[in-house]
Formats: sequence, structure tokens, C-alpha cells
Amino acid sequence: MRPVVLCFSGLDPSGGAGLHADIETIATLGGVAAVACTALTIQDSQRVYGFEAVSPDLVMRQAEAVLADLPVKAIKLGMLGSVAMIDIVARILAAHPDIPVVMDPVLSANSGGSLSDSDLTGALDRLLPMTTLLTPNTVEARRLGATDDLAVAIARLSAKGAQNILLKGGHEPGDLLQNRLFQGDTPVYESRVARLPGEYHGSGCTLAAAIAAGIASGADLVEAVRQAEAFVRAALSRADCPRQEGQRIPWRMAGARP
Repeated sequence: MRPVVLCFSGLDPSGGAGLHADIETIATLGGVAAVACTALTIQDSQRVYGFEAVSPDLVMRQAEAVLADLPVKAIKLGMLGSVAMIDIVARILAAHPDIPVVMDPVLSANSGGSLSDSDLTGALDRLLPMTTLLTPNTVEARRLGATDDLAVAIARLSAKGAQNILLKGGHEPGDLLQNRLFQGDTPVYESRVARLPGEYHGSGCTLAAAIAAGIASGADLVEAVRQAEAFVRAALSRADCPRQEGQRIPWRMAGARP
């Protein structure tokens, strides 16, 4: 069977982020995206207007049905939305410690809209020891580490149990975009590419899903990150532009077509 990735994410009706991004990415990379929907959001390609969380018990039952039926090779965590949902996910991960986990710590949308019902920074600490790879952007890393110093933030997240951290540099100024991969707080890989023009809706979801797909296919962590970065670059370079100005929607099929 194709490699299965179980995704915990919210439903974005615009198709730009969340479960839609996970499904497109993983399918394009040759895998199967099984999904546990954590929230129904109200958003378009430009901003978030609100969301309604799915019952944590229902999410657990969704996940348990998949895990009992399919050979899940990786788990991808996106929007969780509440402390109650984090508690449920922690129970699921604890019951399946051998499955690699990629966590995109979604706290808010790029447009600034909230994707949680409270401050989840402390509650997410519970998941760090069970996460194979954490993929925060620099804004999220500073919030999760409770400091403006990124080196200190990485050290704190590592001390809380984060095994590997991919620090994404898309929110930092400059013409170059720099991503850095840490094992604990030790840097092991770095990429620098010219920044593409514009802003993109769902780029973080796409990257985390692509890494999870690579891990599920048997790639080691560094190679999974490299492959995912190339995939996202292709998806962003051919993104759809729904408005003359504003966020663009990655074309995730670009990685599989000429």
C-alpha cells in the first residue's frame, strides 16, 4: 500500500491550507492522507473569520478507526485549536509511540486571524517529547520559547523534549529565506534560497505535510526536509493568485507535473 500519513488539521473552505493542503501534498508525493478533522474554519484565501472545534471525542474515534485499519507510517499535526484537543492527541500519540510525528504548531493564520480558542503555547509543551519534528516559523518559535532570542527559544524547546526542530525563516526580513534544522539544539542542516515575491496561504501546512510524506516513504529526516523544501518551492513558484494583491494559494500539483 502507498505510505499512509494520518493528519490532524482543520478544514479550510478556501482549499489553501489545513486538511486540503495535507491531502493534495501527500497524494502528489505518492502517499495516502488519512484525516482526522479537528475544526471547521471560516476563512478565505486572505484571512480567518472564525472556527468551530470538532468534538475531541469524535476526533479520537476518527483517529482510532484509521489506526486500527491502515498501516500509518507518519502522523502530521496541524491546527488543534484547544487544550482539550491537545489532550486527546497526546493520548493517541502515547498509544502509538513508534509512529513518527511532524508537528506544525499552528497558533494563528499568516493573516493574523486566530486558530485557537486560547493561548496554547503551554499546552503544546505536552506534545514536544512525542514529536519527531517540530516545524515552527520564527514567530511561533519565539512564542513557544517565551523569548525574542531565537537561539534561546530553540534551546528551551529542546529542553522541553523537542527532538528535532526545523526553524522556518519566512517571517524574517531580507531577500534570502533561511531554514535551519536542529537535532536538539545542535544545527545539522541549513538551506538558503532567494525569497519568492508575494505571500502564500498554506505554505507551512504544505511543508509539514511534505516532510511527513517523505518520512512515511522511508527517507531520513534531513532528506525528507530537503525533498519537502524543493516541493514547496515548486508549489509556491506556480501558485494561484485569486486577487491582484494578497495571499496566493500554492499549486501543490506543480511538484508532479512539468
